Amino acid sequence: MMTKTLMGYALLAGLIVVVGCDKPLSQTMDGEKKEKAVAKVDQKADSKEEDHDGWWCNEHGVPEDECSLCSSKVAKAAKARGDWCDKHNRAKSICFICDPSLKDKYAAKYVAKFGKEPPAVDEEATGADKKK
Repeated sequence: MMTKTLMGYALLAGLIVVVGCDKPLSQTMDGEKKEKAVAKVDQKADSKEEDHDGWWCNEHGVPEDECSLCSSKVAKAAKARGDWCDKHNRAKSICFICDPSLKDKYAAKYVAKFGKEPPAVDEEATGADKKK
């Protein structure tokens, strides 16, 4: 008799696992938990565009280890070696405003590494759309 009860519970548990809940996670939560879960999903989607773990900074169109706009460590090193554009607050070596040809230089680095054109750069983020 006990084995039948155990088998019944096992069958019920298996049925619950197979059927599951038909509501999305966001509908099963309430209040603050729901907002946090939705925000976390949104943040993950956004972070793909501004992912700073790879080789290339999509936002600024340069390799991450050369992006003084994203990394204070890179900015500090650029200032220390005299590679700094005070006017545009970035390393001179990546100042597309002062020297627009640098954009092509970095695009060529991307092409050399990946064999395709780099992602489009946000002109507003780089300041390249501004006049000198």
